[in-house]
Amino acid sequence: MPGSCRRLPPPLATALAMLALVGAGPAVVRDDGAGPEPAAIRILPLERSVAAGPTKVETLLIDPAIVRVRFLLDGEVQAQRRHPPFDAKLPFAQPPREQRLEVEAYAAGGELVGRDVLVVNRHDPPFAVRLTGLDAAAGGLLARAEVSVPRGAALEEVVFELNGTPIARLTEGPFEARIPLSRPATTADFVRLEARLADGRRLEDVATVVDRPGLSERIEVNLVELQTLVTVRRTGQVVTGLEADDFDLRQRGKPQRIARLYRAGDVSLSFGLVLDSSGSMAPIWQRTLDAARELLSGTMSPRDRAFLVDFNTRLRLAQPLTGDFEALSHSLEEIEPSGGTALFDSILFGLLQLVDAPGRRALVVVTDGVDSASKADPDRIAGIARRLGVPIYVVALAQPGRSAEVTTTVHALKLITDPTGGRLLRVGRLSLEHAFARIGAELRNQYLLTYYAAEPPGDDPEAVSVRIKGRKDLEVRTVRGGG
Repeated sequence: MPGSCRRLPPPLATALAMLALVGAGPAVVRDDGAGPEPAAIRILPLERSVAAGPTKVETLLIDPAIVRVRFLLDGEVQAQRRHPPFDAKLPFAQPPREQRLEVEAYAAGGELVGRDVLVVNRHDPPFAVRLTGLDAAAGGLLARAEVSVPRGAALEEVVFELNGTPIARLTEGPFEARIPLSRPATTADFVRLEARLADGRRLEDVATVVDRPGLSERIEVNLVELQTLVTVRRTGQVVTGLEADDFDLRQRGKPQRIARLYRAGDVSLSFGLVLDSSGSMAPIWQRTLDAARELLSGTMSPRDRAFLVDFNTRLRLAQPLTGDFEALSHSLEEIEPSGGTALFDSILFGLLQLVDAPGRRALVVVTDGVDSASKADPDRIAGIARRLGVPIYVVALAQPGRSAEVTTTVHALKLITDPTGGRLLRVGRLSLEHAFARIGAELRNQYLLTYYAAEPPGDDPEAVSVRIKGRKDLEVRTVRGGG
């Protein structure tokens, strides 16, 4: 009777651990202790996943009263800034280790008005599953497994299978199952283990049953996730019903085998609705609220979550990430339009709400204004969105009499939407309700493709290309999953 399991080679993708749909977890963990209210200042995601040596730290100011910012590492003041931009290059440890990065924001009178904290280079347990052994037992095998669940995630179920037939379902450890065998085992027999999280992520491990002791060396692979949308190029109509074999996926020109295709319903969605609440929105405000409510109700499934940001001269988290539609609807009704337009800062602020969000992610922005109060740069916003795996949709409402300014703003918005796999929709060419319906249809009909790469694709947005075989009339937009 066998004593262990042999790992299957990379071409047999189903015999390897599947990708956790939002990755293995960030190396940076936010710890602002601010509760449901947003901080007056936020630290932007660092440009490198591991902070080592001199590293630039950038901030986003939520409270315009801030005139001084202090930067601290492990409680020691490293820098101070008294005028914008409130950024600093800090000496992180080399070699890297876990460190506490903190910013403190002060008003003109010297009072502390806000702070933000990130734990950098912290080891966060990844979503992982592994068969650790198959031992002889009366009438069959005793299968043992290890399952690692990320912070903040909930384990839904662990399933053991023999040759594709479920044998045991467990919701808590120890993860062991007796697997009956009515005949001597052969190398064709295999045990499969699948772990499922409540947010829709799944991972599996598979091993053959062999007549030799010891666990063979685990094969390390790079698992890549692509949040993907397919539309008809001429009309923008969403294309559904595609299978993995319909996609031609290449990394740096080399064909890649798709390991698994997930549909939107298989993976939870976390998305933000960012609404321009400047004074110029007042004439169409109720119409905007009605369309926003329809987008939320038509897009969210029971396990999806959304948040609400409104912005004028200032930014406000009107409703943190929640699955409660009634709470979102109530928060919409409480917003009153007034003031100017901090458009680009609001997009960046919205992205920060999705840093630790599970599953698929998206940001929907509605504005009628030309930016008049932002400090954020569109290229920087697009870079952060790509790194987080967040497509950005912008609904731009037409504003007569400001064509030159609007043209400049539209160009800047396309620098954000196009590289992230999102879309810029200009109302005037289509109705507000039509624009929201189009976004909702796209979010409900995304694909999520996973594949194994010999090496990670890196930060180059052109490294990975996806098209539909034999269909030049179709457009494919992708963004690599974050985490």
